[in-house]
Amino acid sequence: MSSRTGRIRSLIRLVTRLRRSGRVALLIDGPNVLRREFDIRLDDLKSQIEEFGKIGVAKVYLNERASTKLLEAISNSGFTPVVTTTDVHLHMAMESMDLVLGDATKLLVIFSRHARTAPILRRAREHGLETIAIGFEPGFSVAVQNAADHVLRIDRPLRSQIQRVKGKEKKEKKDEDWQFEE
Repeated sequence: MSSRTGRIRSLIRLVTRLRRSGRVALLIDGPNVLRREFDIRLDDLKSQIEEFGKIGVAKVYLNERASTKLLEAISNSGFTPVVTTTDVHLHMAMESMDLVLGDATKLLVIFSRHARTAPILRRAREHGLETIAIGFEPGFSVAVQNAADHVLRIDRPLRSQIQRVKGKEKKEKKDEDWQFEE
């Protein structure tokens, strides 16, 4: 067996393992939720969402007014900052469709309170992805909450909510081929 064939087989095994692992995509609507008055800690959020599986994509969408310090803090938390001069939700929608149509992502998590993210969640569900909306009051859109399979509220203890979602998922999805990882 040539070394090229061996590398190709290794790559195929890696891709297969990633597809089976239930990769998670975490997309954050920065202007909507990352404000001083809300005191959101991205690294804490990320570590808790990792309970659902390996996070393959972690992005924070920002507008052109994002400060250099904010961009640095986002990068230091392990997220990719995406700065846009147009509507943040449009970029979230375009990139999430790449995730939905690809095979690697099994769970789409959107952290936003804005109703413009509801169509993203609905489309992901139509394509068979499990969805979670994360938000908090004031202003957590009812449309976003209704569009997702599960809702986590950041203004309540996340750990118990995550355990409830994981337990509910196992009961409801036992006939399907994918479940949240332990």
